[in-house]
Amino acid sequence: MLPIRAATVAAFAGFAAVPALTQAQTAPSSPSPAGPSATAQPAVVLPPVTVSAARGSDIEKLDVSTTVLSRQQIQAMPETGVDQIVNKIPGVWTFTIPTGQLHPTGQPFSIRGFGSSTTINTLVMVDGVPINDPYFRTVDWSVVSKDSIERIEVIRGGGATSLWGNMAMGGVVNIVTRQPSRTGVSLDANFGSYDTFNGDASGTVILNDRLRAGLDYSHQQSAGYNLTPAQYRNANLVATASKVDNVAFSTFLAPSDNFSLFAKAYYHQAYEDGLVWSLAHNQWSSYRLLLGGSYKLDETSAVNFSAWAAGGVFGTTNASSGSYTLNNITALNQFVSQTETAPNNNQGGSIFYRLDTEHIKDVKIGVDFRRIQITDNINLFASATSAPSIFVNRGEHRLEGAFAQGTWRSANLPLDITVGLRGDFYQAVDASQLIANVAATNTIPDSSAASFDPRIGVKYYVTDELVLRAAAYRNFSAPGMNQMYRSFASGTSFTTTNPTLQPMTNLGEEAGFDFNWRKVSLSATFFNNDLDNFIDFVKVCNANAACAAPFTAAAGLGPAFTTVNQYNNVGSANFRGFEVIAGWQVLPELRLSANFTQTTARLTSSNFPALEPTGVQLGEVPGWMLNLGAEWRPMPELVLNINLKSFPAYWNDTGHTQLNDAATLVDLGISYAIRKGVEIYGIAQNLFNTQYLAQGYTLTSFEGPTVNASSIPALGMPLTIVGGLRASF
Repeated sequence: MLPIRAATVAAFAGFAAVPALTQAQTAPSSPSPAGPSATAQPAVVLPPVTVSAARGSDIEKLDVSTTVLSRQQIQAMPETGVDQIVNKIPGVWTFTIPTGQLHPTGQPFSIRGFGSSTTINTLVMVDGVPINDPYFRTVDWSVVSKDSIERIEVIRGGGATSLWGNMAMGGVVNIVTRQPSRTGVSLDANFGSYDTFNGDASGTVILNDRLRAGLDYSHQQSAGYNLTPAQYRNANLVATASKVDNVAFSTFLAPSDNFSLFAKAYYHQAYEDGLVWSLAHNQWSSYRLLLGGSYKLDETSAVNFSAWAAGGVFGTTNASSGSYTLNNITALNQFVSQTETAPNNNQGGSIFYRLDTEHIKDVKIGVDFRRIQITDNINLFASATSAPSIFVNRGEHRLEGAFAQGTWRSANLPLDITVGLRGDFYQAVDASQLIANVAATNTIPDSSAASFDPRIGVKYYVTDELVLRAAAYRNFSAPGMNQMYRSFASGTSFTTTNPTLQPMTNLGEEAGFDFNWRKVSLSATFFNNDLDNFIDFVKVCNANAACAAPFTAAAGLGPAFTTVNQYNNVGSANFRGFEVIAGWQVLPELRLSANFTQTTARLTSSNFPALEPTGVQLGEVPGWMLNLGAEWRPMPELVLNINLKSFPAYWNDTGHTQLNDAATLVDLGISYAIRKGVEIYGIAQNLFNTQYLAQGYTLTSFEGPTVNASSIPALGMPLTIVGGLRASF
């Protein structure tokens, strides 16, 4: 670790000299070009502090592939859930099962293949605060309602890790909520299929030129649909009902023209009732407190800072299938296999100095940190009448980073070069597992790691219409706490712990172009990533009681659990592919869009060749994705929006024992403004009611012919229709 620390200190010392050197220049320099022509530049004025995915930079001017969805675009999209909205963004993948019908620990999210329900390596934030669960790293998309969003920012790939560090290996998504802009009230309510109701009420007040505040409350509930195909249902296999409540308060204060502050508070509560089995339930509550601001030192430099504290509790009740199988669906002897309560608390923050000079733009030098503590109380039951095996898992992870980044703009060429440096430091401390039944406490040794993660990017302005860009980067991702410390049981499956997991590292490159001509836009990006110590969810035993016995016996479980899973550093992996994004404003009233992403994700070496083979597609990474969209405004008051998403059949796991169906899904939306500030709308998701298995049949061997009858497939979301009203006063 000492060489990495030394390299980090030396690199940052050099970078820190940039502001002094640039400000020491007294002789005027030639003006630098913003593009291909070297025209004079106006005086640089820093924008107000924002909690953006690029830490205040203009995200659309970065040297990597990005997307920004505006509030107008989001409101027009024919999807109600934030997870389904994000799923239409180029390169992004989430399950097509709505977030309220998935187990909180089983919600995949990835960009360019980086991330699954078991290993998420993409950072998701609301107003600059991570909402990846601190324990599971999955994303509960219901923490924010559609109506509360101002914009969604996406940076694809690892080009942003010099600013954000851990978990940004696959990219960054930042959901920015609305700021108070007037004194008034807004309402949004819709009703629809499966007794669904979504409501949002917000009020904002502008007290004076210096102070404004806002309050937002949203409620979502649904009786849900039955995930189990009809031919396999019995009385205990039920629809998954859900309920969500969110409260958010924000205030913005400007004590002076040079000083601005903001404070935000959020509370979230989600319930799921009857997740596949009627005995299964989940609840997830969390709070977040955020304080930040900016102090402008002069017209070209500022100090930005933020700090946050958060916490919550995850609770679950899982069910064992008993003697139920796909061949014995009348069995009703299911029982509770697990109860769990996992409280967490976490804190974090950052401070950075920002500077613009004539030739060195958007310099940022700063530090960030995060601390996570977890206590996981688990009761595992071998049968309906057995006493529980009681586990109490504890641990703490600490993450610190120092970063510097700046863009050099050539005085003679239409060229920008961005260099970023980051030092990441990670510690896993104070971890233990108490097995209450035998009064034994296993103390897990502390561990730590450090990583020096530089990046470089280039943008070359060929013409006013065409820009070439390329970037190369190294990044780092620590193992998740649940991957190291959590054991759990569900159905006939048991997952055991692995506290020896090591961080993953990645070397990535990408190159592409952006072309804008008249009403047409086209961009393409080719990407390649080589990961070491890749973490995957290994099915150590697959429907094999003899193989599972040593693991389950150590946990006090019986022979009903025949499948054993464990997180492992499985070897090295390669992620490569390309994405193409196009838009065409055909008429002032009509815009068309299209994007296509191809991803090949494979192990190049394996520590478990019989279980995790090399050369095959990794789990939960579709080989390609296609999105098509059209927005038509035949009159100022009327908007029609249609989205299509298509994807092939793909394996749910790297062991290729579960194949999920291909599907082409169409969503349709329509809205009509009755008068200024009042709008009615309708949404139909999966318009043609396409029937498919979002989670397919499980096989007993690699791409084998035999179905594991103890595993139940799950249906994708059927046709869902809602109608609603938006109003602002």
